[in-house]
Amino acid sequence: MLIKRHQISSHPEIPPAALEPAEPFTAHLRRVAALGLVLLGVLSLLGVLVPPVIGPTPVEGIGIIRPLWMFWWFFPMEEWFGVASIAWVIAGVFGLIFLVPFLDRGPRRRWRERKLALGAATVLLLALAAITIEVWIANPKGH
Repeated sequence: MLIKRHQISSHPEIPPAALEPAEPFTAHLRRVAALGLVLLGVLSLLGVLVPPVIGPTPVEGIGIIRPLWMFWWFFPMEEWFGVASIAWVIAGVFGLIFLVPFLDRGPRRRWRERKLALGAATVLLLALAAITIEVWIANPKGH
């Protein structure tokens, strides 16, 4: 939608308007980079002025190692296969993300018409949710 709105490329099913000016992708890239730098500056300033409070107040001599909830699905991998498996799992996840455009080369673009990709994504998300819930229930205190 943003690419169409900023007139970088037309939608394949909607004919382009005659008066719609074409803009090179590099101009769009410059705007995105500028916005990214502004956002990075604002977030850096907020990180310095208002440091985030994550987790309970630490107590010396007591170490509770537990990742944030969004990383809980890594927890069982370490327990089941060892610490080195975390690197393999991360490489596998990013490898799958990298391979998606090469594996899913069908002409259909609507998500309702892409049954195989939608099914695979659903199975992956359900598996991650199940592992996260299992960690939440079975291991509430961490390592």
